[in-house]
Order: sequence, then structure tokens, then C-alpha cells
Amino acid sequence: MMIRRFLYLPVLLTVTIGLYAQSPVFSIFDYLEQPPRRGQGRVVIHQSDSIRKLVGTRIDGKNIEVISGKTFYITRGYRIKAYSGNNQRTSRKEADEMQAKIKKLYPDIRTNTGFSAPFWELYVGDFTSVEEASYTLRELHKAFPAIKNEIYIIEADIRLPLDEAEKDK
Repeated sequence: MMIRRFLYLPVLLTVTIGLYAQSPVFSIFDYLEQPPRRGQGRVVIHQSDSIRKLVGTRIDGKNIEVISGKTFYITRGYRIKAYSGNNQRTSRKEADEMQAKIKKLYPDIRTNTGFSAPFWELYVGDFTSVEEASYTLRELHKAFPAIKNEIYIIEADIRLPLDEAEKDK
């Protein structure tokens, strides 16, 4: 009997989250206090307004970073290293050129160049799973077959946008 309860819990959570995601409410309190549908009970929450204001509010923490007014969550994930060169005279230019080519083909994918002595490097994407990164890697291999052996997935700290406008980009 106890095992059955544990088996129902993931299903119940999935259904609840699915309903919550589709609902046009603004907080968990609003969702729970919606008028009941036929055959459902009514939930009444006795909670102070100060607690209601805190629930669902983003609080800055050690994994939160604000860059140019945009808020990002920093976590471990995957990126694609698309270029690495240590020729001080040409590597930066080559990294920038490769970045421009990738942005032209895939404007929605984030790219960034960086210098980690003595290398100029180009990273593509902020992926939460290796499957996402693998899909994009295959696309890059098709687009740039001459250098496909130089493009590979790495594990890295990634930035995930928390601002609604940034998620759509």
C-alpha cells in the first residue's frame, strides 16, 4: 500500500504542475484559491501579506548574476567549444569571424568569445543537457564540415536567463 502512494506522487505532481503551467494565475496562492470546479474542494489559505509577497519573488543569491540589467541563474551545464587558437596576431580575429558565421546561421543561439591565456576561444550555447548540446553540435558539424573535428562539447558554468523577455530569445 505504501509503495502505491509513492507511485502516485510523481503522477500527481506532473498533473498539478501541468495544470499550474497552463493557468493564467500569478502566484501559487492565487492558483490554490481559485473557485472550485464541480467535484473539487475549496482551498482557503490563511497567510500574512508579507509572506504572500515573498513567495515567488526572486531573491539574489550566490548563483544569481545581473549583467546589463538582465538576470541570469548560473549552474553547471554544457557548451560547445567552436574555436580555440593561440596565435596572438590572428586568433582573436578568427574567433570573431567564426562567431559571426555561427550567429548568421543560428541567430537564437548565444555565443561568446573569451581569452584564457594564451588561447582565444569561442563558445556556443548554454545547454542544460548533453542531448541539447549534441543536437547543436551535429548541426554545427553539418554547417562547418572542414573543422568538425575541432568542434566539441565541454562541461562549463552556464547562464540561464531568468527574465521572461530573455527566455524567448
